[in-house]
Amino acid sequence: MSNFRKIQAWQKAHVLALDCASFAGRFARKRRGLADQITRAADAIPSHIAEGRGCATDADFARYITMAIKEANELESHLQRVVDSGLCPQSEHARLTAATVEVRKMLIGFRKRLQ
Repeated sequence: MSNFRKIQAWQKAHVLALDCASFAGRFARKRRGLADQITRAADAIPSHIAEGRGCATDADFARYITMAIKEANELESHLQRVVDSGLCPQSEHARLTAATVEVRKMLIGFRKRLQ
């Protein structure tokens, strides 16, 4: 199997995870649980891609990509709660949500190629 760092979806998901960690740190004192959920979901996306890259078959790898897609869905939901709670400006929410949607679309396309 090739290096997971060469997968474009992993690269974008890695940047998203870094952005989300910085973002969550800004309101962690007010809503520690929500900040932790955002960080955990964002971290899980590139982690599932990396872990799945070690699978012996494309079908097994596709299952890890599915888990990463699920984490992207969860992340988007948590981001919506942040903006609805008034913890961040709409522009910041829009930027992170757009990045999350982009990663999810990439993962869906990647999973189709694997199946």
